[in-house]
Amino acid sequence: MSYTIDERNPERQQLLARILEPFTREVLARVPRLANPRCLDLGCGQGNTTRLLSEALGAAECIGVEFDPSLVSYASTQPGNPTGVSFQQGDVTRLPFPDASFDVVFCRYLLIHLADPMSGVREMMRVVRPGGYAVAFEPDFVVELSEPESPALALINRVWNGLFQNPRGGRKIVRYFREAGASRLEAGALLHLEHDAAVLKRTYRLTAEATGPLAQARGILTELEVREMIDGLTRLEEDPASVFVKFPDMWVIAQE
Repeated sequence: MSYTIDERNPERQQLLARILEPFTREVLARVPRLANPRCLDLGCGQGNTTRLLSEALGAAECIGVEFDPSLVSYASTQPGNPTGVSFQQGDVTRLPFPDASFDVVFCRYLLIHLADPMSGVREMMRVVRPGGYAVAFEPDFVVELSEPESPALALINRVWNGLFQNPRGGRKIVRYFREAGASRLEAGALLHLEHDAAVLKRTYRLTAEATGPLAQARGILTELEVREMIDGLTRLEEDPASVFVKFPDMWVIAQE
């Protein structure tokens, strides 16, 4: 398993967590309440999703698994970690847990990073207990929209589709879980429109700055296109009247 985009930028990741939290809570609210569940968060990054999962589901134990050891260290040392939350390094395609050992297994923005996403989904279904829930929340890099229109959005969309292993994974997650053995599932899609703030727009601009050099090195964008992407997103961020719609997110709640 490999990550193609550096996920260690603290500000960018905290902004993304802030953007996604209300939508993640909306999905988690659909999971039937379990008494003191044991939960697993895959690809936990800085630990934002692990802490959210623990609080939203009232977990007795919530383990975050992350491939990058530096992120495991960062997540483990955060003062906001509640009792029962822990983090460990691991490969989500080869989890070090027995079959049927968790009540809820969760991932957010993970499968887009995997060259073989089915390996991750099969592991989710393997370690969730009968009657438990596997929950995935994944983007689909199909399009971004803005008013006024900005050519920078087409450029950053090329970056998404050129750098991520599985950029159209969101639309595929229903099929993934069906093929992994889910007999019951609920699914949906979410859009986010920002019109009175610059949180989403700032996140895009920071991401463009972080990924632009790699996109140029891989021939996805030219040096000029990288500058145009960053400049265009900066203009959207600085325009208080601009309206921005990010790519859609899809979700699945699955059971055997």
